[in-house]
Amino acid sequence: MNWSEQSLLVTGGTGSFGKKFVEIMVRDCQPRRLVIFSRDEVKQREMKASGFDHPGIQYFVGDVRDASSLERALAGVTVVIHAAAIKDIRICKNSPFEAIQTNIIGCRNVVNASVGQHATRILLLSTDKAVNAVSLYDAPKLCGEKMFVQANAFGRR
Repeated sequence: MNWSEQSLLVTGGTGSFGKKFVEIMVRDCQPRRLVIFSRDEVKQREMKASGFDHPGIQYFVGDVRDASSLERALAGVTVVIHAAAIKDIRICKNSPFEAIQTNIIGCRNVVNASVGQHATRILLLSTDKAVNAVSLYDAPKLCGEKMFVQANAFGRR
């Protein structure tokens, strides 16, 4: 893939994976545009101040729970990497509605917005725990995986 022609969006772009992903993409691949999508404007400001201030980087404050903000952020994006999730097992256990909203509905919103905006590839970060889902952390991740597999099948028709 010729990355210099691609426009990427990473949800959860200010998290640990997102920051490393952005660092590697800017250093090694130089995509045309890289959108960092996250709901934490403080982390976005800190990320920019710590050296993530490349001309191709665009910061977009939004939440995967909000389909309309995803649609706006995805305009012109060709590759989507979905890393936003509630990852703390205790939080998922104690706040099941939050886990469902972010880890299931958020996945659905990313898939729908990506397909609607004609992204050519959508990828999901997941976990080995989704294989034998037994908790409110594992089960939503399993649901997300199934949605992304199906969404990528749509693109091959």
